Amino acid sequence: MELKLILTMFRRWSWLLVIGLIVGGGAGYVLSLYQTPEYLASTKVMVMEPLGNNVSNVNDLNDKELADTYMELLLTQPILESVSQKVGQTVRASTIKAVRVRDTGLLEVTVRDTNPEQAALIANTLVAVLIEYNEALQMSRFSSSEQSLELQVNEIESELGQLEQNIEQRSEQNSEAKQLATEQRKVELEQQIFTLQGEIARLEQDIDDLTPDVLPNQLPTPLTPEQREQLNDRRTQLAQKQFVLDLAKESYFKLVLPEETAALTEPAATQNLEQANLELYRQLYSTLLSNYEAVRLARLQNTPNVVQVEKATPPPLPIQPGPLRNIILGALIGLLVTGAIAFTLEYLDDTLKTPQDIANVLGLPVVGYVANEAAVEKSEGMPYVAANPRSPMAETFRTLRTNLEFASVDKPLKTILITSPGSSEGKTTIASNLAAVIAQANKRVILLEGDLRRPRVHRALGMTNQVGLSDVFRGQMDIRDVARYSKVKDLAVITSGSLPPNPAELLGSARMSHILARLVESASVVVIDSPPFVVTDATVLAAKVDGVLLVIQPGKTHAEAARALLAQLNRAGAHVVGVVLNRVPRKSANYYGYYRYDSDSPAYSVETQPAETSPAANGRAKGIALFSNGKAVNGRIGEETSS
Repeated sequence: MELKLILTMFRRWSWLLVIGLIVGGGAGYVLSLYQTPEYLASTKVMVMEPLGNNVSNVNDLNDKELADTYMELLLTQPILESVSQKVGQTVRASTIKAVRVRDTGLLEVTVRDTNPEQAALIANTLVAVLIEYNEALQMSRFSSSEQSLELQVNEIESELGQLEQNIEQRSEQNSEAKQLATEQRKVELEQQIFTLQGEIARLEQDIDDLTPDVLPNQLPTPLTPEQREQLNDRRTQLAQKQFVLDLAKESYFKLVLPEETAALTEPAATQNLEQANLELYRQLYSTLLSNYEAVRLARLQNTPNVVQVEKATPPPLPIQPGPLRNIILGALIGLLVTGAIAFTLEYLDDTLKTPQDIANVLGLPVVGYVANEAAVEKSEGMPYVAANPRSPMAETFRTLRTNLEFASVDKPLKTILITSPGSSEGKTTIASNLAAVIAQANKRVILLEGDLRRPRVHRALGMTNQVGLSDVFRGQMDIRDVARYSKVKDLAVITSGSLPPNPAELLGSARMSHILARLVESASVVVIDSPPFVVTDATVLAAKVDGVLLVIQPGKTHAEAARALLAQLNRAGAHVVGVVLNRVPRKSANYYGYYRYDSDSPAYSVETQPAETSPAANGRAKGIALFSNGKAVNGRIGEETSS
């Protein structure tokens, strides 16, 4: 479809488009009046990738995929149910929208609600629940390992506590026993030391007694062998006692005796074994605790970080209703709907509207354009062009007359049949005004009523229909007797007369051909107003005339009907001169070459004769002298020869 045709279609349906705009805009305004106010609260959330390198495939996503994942996670049923429980009302996914801020790791979460405070509360609660749910979701992946390690750590802690308690109790018991033994040993050592000291003192006294006194300048008295043996024995005992005393003193200070060490050997060994077990449990506890912390660290590293960077606040103004927005949106919808309706109607409409349509469908030229003017259709008693010779409509028919002259350069058009594909397309109006405008050029014209079913020529010219063509067929009257003058000079009219029962047979008879031949001898042009092609009368007449002029009303004549008409004319051997577009809208731009004149603009000057006003004007014309100068016409329109 060409741009020009599209613009033409929009111009033709502009009224419907305007109605669509008005109705759509009005509907949008009414909707705004009854629409419940809604508020929009927004918050921003930052989603960061996990910090760890050993990230599982679940979290191996780029920034966009990660953002899309959390946008979908926001609308899952578990989160919505949790939010609904916390805010005390049902939260639907349709009221929540999450979008990713372009080229960032931020998500903008918006919530719609009829209460501004509730909208902000839902938005903030939604983010808090998302953070909790995210941590719980990631924690579940490591929960089994954490629980197992935590259980083992607790068991080791319990064993360590029990072992340390046992060692402490045993240590306290050993300390008390050792202190008691030490006190007893002190007493024993003190008694032993006291006894040894007394014995040592006696031995020293005995040694002194056995040792002879030595006077100055005198030799010592020699000892007897017995005395010497006793002295050596006392000295040996003294040395032994002295050694024992030293040992007692040493033990006293150390509080340890050789017998006690042997008695405490077994408890010390038990204590050493328990101490070794304690060290082993401590090492195992340290290992398990390290593994537990490693699992927790891995969970934290593999969990994307979700942080609320901007909290939602109650919006001051509602987002709807927006009267202006609703009006514009309603107007656009109305425009689209009416545009679709117009396009559909245009697509389904197969009527002929433009000269281009006629050229494409029929292949015929458009030889005339007649505007849609009510005065032309209602004119009675005289053709409109005769009553208004300087009107734009008269100039339109003069243009049609001129085009017909150029169409008959090779073969003059003596008889012209005016017909149409359907009824009520203005054939009689075209025929009567065309005959009048040809007669205004001082040419003799006969307007013949060829519609013997629904004749209208006598009404258009204000005549009676008592006698006419049917009387000639019956042989009751001659053609000269039924021809009557009109109010236009050089225009004679033959009406239909009484309606026959078999018009198609009459019009196709040889007598009809004879009648046409006699009329051609008497006039320059014979214009025949025929019935539409819904009956066979027009086809019969088309084969007997020099040219056929089709009358088509734009927007009414269907393409198929016009195509069938043309095919029927071609089969009949008719010569179709062209097409006259009747009742053309004055404001249409489709009819290039159609002249328009304002009511104040002067028309072309045309020399016309005053209408016949004699009493015989509506009477019968006698003999061959149908016209005032008594001449027959044998040439092309505008050419006269003597009879």
